[in-house]
Amino acid sequence: MIVIFLVFVVILTLLSLYFMREAIEQQEFSLMWAGVLMAAAAAGTVGVYLVAGNYTGYMMRSHDQVAIEQAYDSIRWYVETEEASSELQVYVSDAVSDSVKVSPTDKKP
Repeated sequence: MIVIFLVFVVILTLLSLYFMREAIEQQEFSLMWAGVLMAAAAAGTVGVYLVAGNYTGYMMRSHDQVAIEQAYDSIRWYVETEEASSELQVYVSDAVSDSVKVSPTDKKP
């Protein structure tokens, strides 16, 4: 898996350098921008791989059931809080729309 990842990042980097070299030779800004975007994609891919790898390693080392349960409880709490706040927003918006009824025939003085 790591070999495939490294090959992908190297290809992105080489393509980025190719676009930048062509941009200098042809005096074309769009090729330079494409090279910058390719380099950013390569850097982003490495960043995501490192973060995901660290998190996966942390979870694999954490054989302690308490840590896993705490993570699950915190996610469950967040989801329940979001559901409660969305229900509250619907209730408040319904209450506001019911209390402020304006008919199209009402005119301001």
